[in-house]
Amino acid sequence: MRPMRICALAVTVAALAACRSVPTSGAASPPAPTKTAAASSLVPASSSPPPQPTPDERPLQELLPADFRGTRAHTFPVGQDMLARLAAAISVRGRVLEAAYASDHGPAFVQMYALRAAGHEPQELLDALPQAAYPGAAAGSITVELDQLGDREVTIISEPGEAATIGTFYALVDGGTLIVAQALAEPVAEAAFAELPSP
Repeated sequence: MRPMRICALAVTVAALAACRSVPTSGAASPPAPTKTAAASSLVPASSSPPPQPTPDERPLQELLPADFRGTRAHTFPVGQDMLARLAAAISVRGRVLEAAYASDHGPAFVQMYALRAAGHEPQELLDALPQAAYPGAAAGSITVELDQLGDREVTIISEPGEAATIGTFYALVDGGTLIVAQALAEPVAEAAFAELPSP
């Protein structure tokens, strides 16, 4: 009979050991670490929208010459196809692109434009001008150079195959406005810029 008692004692001890290894329902498990705080610290603060260009409220026509070498400048619209392409290039409707004109269609042909579009920097217009001016030009044939024209630094846009027909474009940024001269000869463009009103 003694061996049976030892066996029973061993079973009881094993059962008690098993009971100790099972957590009681009342014991609180330590909370699992969360990453909420760390993750929230990595979320960037909402960025404010980029500042809008300062509106240029000067009357456009007053930024262009009133005459060329003593001849009254024409102020009727010119280059409408080019301006429509320019508006499309910066994704605005034609009426959003404001324009004023001054031109001389005599032997010293020149057309000048004062251009601006609300909510767009004039540099955007300048960047889009080469393709708008020469839409049918072969790839790589349009030249864009920064050069001195009289006492002004201007961007000269030209296409060898078309410059003799429609002219070369000379452009400069004046505040929030792009001033462009379209001329068949560089001296004519230089003379036109010399007629610009004083700031």
